[in-house]
Amino acid sequence: MTEHGTDEASDEGTGTPVNDSLVDEPPTAAAEQPQPESHLLAESLRTFPWLRAAGVAAGTLAVEYLLVALLFLVGPSSVDLPELSDQLIQYGFVLYNAHHVPTLVTAADAEVYGSAARNVLYGAQGASVPPIVYFLIPIVSLLVVGALFERYRGDARSDSLLEEAALVGTGIGFGYVATGFAGSFVFVRTVMFDSGAEGQAAPAVLWLLILLFFLPLIFASLGAAARYLYADWASGA
Repeated sequence: MTEHGTDEASDEGTGTPVNDSLVDEPPTAAAEQPQPESHLLAESLRTFPWLRAAGVAAGTLAVEYLLVALLFLVGPSSVDLPELSDQLIQYGFVLYNAHHVPTLVTAADAEVYGSAARNVLYGAQGASVPPIVYFLIPIVSLLVVGALFERYRGDARSDSLLEEAALVGTGIGFGYVATGFAGSFVFVRTVMFDSGAEGQAAPAVLWLLILLFFLPLIFASLGAAARYLYADWASGA
């Protein structure tokens, strides 16, 4: 006779007890399929070289400043300022003006009070160098930099043309506006009014924050898109 309540069951053929704990069970679905990692940002955003783009943007503005300075130091343009430091600051003002960022002159005095924004490149007549040359410096520079940056992206680039162009334009735009904003604290000059009151000239920060981001966003993106299309065409040719 077999006693009830035991944990073992007899094999009908041999009478050998079989322990339930030795019976293999199929693996669960959770064990077969590992859980994917969750990320807040897309892979393209996480892998994009943001710091390198910022460095390229800073270098681009530095090259643009040198080009403007060369037009004054070697080329036909001239600045009627006695001090070398004031001349170097004025080159910076012209570079900001070439980005359509006006120079803001502010004063606070009993006789002179308020502010006035102006762009020396607007409406300039009889200039030794046409203003269009200065306006083209940032545009051409950003187109070239966007294309070169995309060229060295290689296999790391996105599979989408629009996404890749937007990444390059945004990455360079962030570094560009950050460098331009830092420069607004350097390119500051004291001005004297006819009344003898002192004022201060510096780039208009609000315009700077808008234009120095959207200009590279547009033109660096276009340069990157052109390089992207050329690379696809060259690989299929």
